[in-house]
Amino acid sequence: MRKTILLLTIAAVLLSPTAGPGQVPERGRLRDVLPAEDLDKSSVVVLRDQAALNAHYYLADETVLGFSKKTEAVFARYRTGPGVALLLVVAYPSDEEARRVYERFGRDFFSKKFDGKNPRTLEKLETGDYAAAVLARSVLVVVLEAPDRKSCDDLARRAEERALALF
Repeated sequence: MRKTILLLTIAAVLLSPTAGPGQVPERGRLRDVLPAEDLDKSSVVVLRDQAALNAHYYLADETVLGFSKKTEAVFARYRTGPGVALLLVVAYPSDEEARRVYERFGRDFFSKKFDGKNPRTLEKLETGDYAAAVLARSVLVVVLEAPDRKSCDDLARRAEERALALF
């Protein structure tokens, strides 16, 4: 199952149009949430819907993150000491909507230990990678995968701080 998802993700990335270096579409201030340190600037992509996200990181066929015309999302890769981390940041029209999505996404993506009342979660995935989700008012910060706990937590915290400062 995981191999199939990986192959579909690779195929989608190879077949999808992506923004080249310096050609990132502008939309709002959400890109400012991305921490600059260790950012692979050529990987930054503004996302409009679930299909666009799935082209870079396959999550699901359905809209698990509540993408709509009122949301903004940005995806990026980060270089870390032991490898690469993937960061997704989604801004919602309200804190309440962000919380609903965080709780639903957390139940689907993380283990049964996930507690939707806690605005931060970090877990080791079945693949051995780490993932985190942070609710920062109306912004959801998700480290989809990171090679180790420290780099996952560090990236999530840096993005959370920037989100809280900007939104």
